[in-house]
Amino acid sequence: MKLQSKTFSVLFFSAFVLIGCDVDDDGFFQSTQVSPVLSANVPDTMVIGEPYSLEVTYQKDSDCHIFSNFEVLPQGDSLVFVRAVTLFTQASNCSQDALAELKDLEFVNIFETNFIFKFLKDFDDEGDPVYIDKEVIVIE
Repeated sequence: MKLQSKTFSVLFFSAFVLIGCDVDDDGFFQSTQVSPVLSANVPDTMVIGEPYSLEVTYQKDSDCHIFSNFEVLPQGDSLVFVRAVTLFTQASNCSQDALAELKDLEFVNIFETNFIFKFLKDFDDEGDPVYIDKEVIVIE
C-alpha cells in the first residue's frame, strides 16, 4: 500500500510538472513601455488644491499598443515629471504605423509656488532624457 501511494504521488507530481511546464509558446506576449509625449496642453496658471484636466498627446508605436497610464512624479517643490506608459500585446496583425493619441491627465495642484511640468519626449544620442517643459504660475 505504501509503495502504491508513493508511486501514485510520483506519477501525479510528474504529470503536473510536465503539463505545467509546457515549452510550446502560444504566441502571447505582453509588456509595458514608455511612449514619447508629443505635446501637452497645460494652463499657464493654476490654483492650489484645484483639479485640472491636461490634454496630453503621446505616440503609440503600433496599433498593438494601448494606453496604460501616466506616471506622474513630483520632485521637490518645483518639478513634476510625467511619462506616458503603454501596454504592448504581441499579435501577428499589428500595424507598425506610429499613431498619435490624445489622453487626459487628471492633475490636482499641490504646489504653493510656481513649478514646471517635464513631459518625457525622447532620449538624445547619449541616452539623456529630452523633455517638453511647461511652466505653471501658481495663484491664490
